[in-house]
Amino acid sequence: MLTLLAMPAVARPPAGQAVLVDRLVAIVGEQALTWRDVEAARLLGSIPAAGAAAEAIDRLVTRELMHVEVERLSVAAPIGAAVDERLTRAQQRAGGPEAFTRALRTLGLSEVQAREWVADDLRMDVYVDQRFTAAAQPTDVEVAREATRGGRGEPTPDQLREARRSLVQARRTALVADWLAGIRERTPVQIAGTP
Repeated sequence: MLTLLAMPAVARPPAGQAVLVDRLVAIVGEQALTWRDVEAARLLGSIPAAGAAAEAIDRLVTRELMHVEVERLSVAAPIGAAVDERLTRAQQRAGGPEAFTRALRTLGLSEVQAREWVADDLRMDVYVDQRFTAAAQPTDVEVAREATRGGRGEPTPDQLREARRSLVQARRTALVADWLAGIRERTPVQIAGTP
């Protein structure tokens, strides 16, 4: 995780040059998170690009908690093609490769750091999928019960698929939430506030 802390200015920037002022937003364990980290996470697709500042900070804290755990477990790096695909999507969201490069520069990130950030996101996604998707699988009886909820009679194959998808999603969400709550219990988190 890249952390950039605001430093006192020693000289004035040239007239008309934009200066990004940073601010501490949270501390997760020993890792300081700044508003630039929030903006980097938005740019790179780690968290939604829109939404309230407090929600963005909370999502970044969650990402950092997951990152701490994935680092502790030494999850393998993703293949380069997957990183390239995510970076291509980030470039498209930014308005093209040149706009993306400008946005990275504004945030003080190099392309190498952006690749590392995206690779970390992919490592977290793979770990969560491997650990929780299989554990969230319902039995056929549970799927049938879910599909016939409300007395709809014999379920169609589409209703069974939708019932399975719905049950897996709900269970996976609950398992991940429990896992994150456990990480948060053993990792100090301080929220500094919103900009």
